Amino acid sequence: MDPLPPELLLQVFDYLDGPAPSDTRLHDLPTIDLLTSGPGYSQRPLKAISRVSRLWRSLVLPCLFRHVVWMPEVYSLTAFTLNPRPLLRFLADNNLAHYVATLALVIEFYDPAARNLMISPKICPDDLEWLWDRIFSVIDPVRFTILARPTTLAALTSSVIDLNDAWVFDTPYHILSFARVPHRERTESDGPSGSASADARPAVQTVSSTLPAVAFSSSRSRTPLFTIRPWTSILLNEGSSAKVYRVYEFYTHTPPSILSALLGTEEYADPGPLIPKTVVDFNYIAVFPLATHFSNLVDYLPRIDRLFVQLSPRPGNKILEDRQEMRRINPDDLWLERDDSYTHLMRQLTQRDNPQTNWNLLQVFESGDAVDQETWGMLVAYLGKVIQHNNWRVERQGVFSRISQNGESIT
Repeated sequence: MDPLPPELLLQVFDYLDGPAPSDTRLHDLPTIDLLTSGPGYSQRPLKAISRVSRLWRSLVLPCLFRHVVWMPEVYSLTAFTLNPRPLLRFLADNNLAHYVATLALVIEFYDPAARNLMISPKICPDDLEWLWDRIFSVIDPVRFTILARPTTLAALTSSVIDLNDAWVFDTPYHILSFARVPHRERTESDGPSGSASADARPAVQTVSSTLPAVAFSSSRSRTPLFTIRPWTSILLNEGSSAKVYRVYEFYTHTPPSILSALLGTEEYADPGPLIPKTVVDFNYIAVFPLATHFSNLVDYLPRIDRLFVQLSPRPGNKILEDRQEMRRINPDDLWLERDDSYTHLMRQLTQRDNPQTNWNLLQVFESGDAVDQETWGMLVAYLGKVIQHNNWRVERQGVFSRISQNGESIT
């Protein structure tokens, strides 16, 4: 193959590339290896190609680092250190920074004693601002994903969460993912938070070889992460809440979650919701969440155009067949809470126009549970009962679309 022109080799290599796990697996139950495993991941054809020859490596390197997973070594909760220097230096030395399309930050504590779900890492907001500014001054991804424990996620977003019942839920990992429209042109109105063009961004060669690691301490402050780019979509995956159903009066417990901080509910109203105004698409994934917790999203829906909700396991997830996982759990409780959550949502979705609620501004609602025919039938039946009083129609299975004034569906 050596005599082939580089253009043909690149075309061949392109066929061996595939979507990043951060684009295809964000709706699965969060695990520490969710973004570094999966179908075809063990083969890693692009990595194998990069080892064939120097020519092949030079050609495939931009594709190989199009989707980057950063897993820093973290040990202590009290001296929580994140050092992006090795990653940024590598990207700068190989002129790869402008090829990075997605970046995933996966945080796990190497010291088992630091994995206590009831203890939050100590992070200083000023150091967090330094961290985000340093990373996004070098790379300009269209998706940024964080996979970490709920306490770590709260610390990284300067959020406050309730840990009183964390031991009951025992949800080891949550996912928070930001996305924006790719190849967006920068305008003056974007300001410093806009998506910087290649010319506007600092040159990657300016990354200092003496960048310090960051030691953090705790404090409440708004994080620039939500506005450092004009994000248009946010995804929150809170994993499974099944274990809480083992305890008496499970419905009285509160999960460790940043959802309230994202929405700016009454308890966390100061300094207001973290979701910026640029976001028009919100995705919430949780496996059998408590209806009382889900009601936060229903009652404090942000000003968005599209809402995606998934409250049941995806096809292929065997959680309901896992005897250990379902030990001392009445399956009826799981489905009743799920149905109550959807009933509350549909009641808001189908109410008559109310200028006091953001539900009046929603254009598209999509359910990730539509593969369950019983669930989908329940939602359609509910919509059918009130169809004469609202402006919604079934666009396709799983999707409700608001009807415009000319009678067409808004998709």
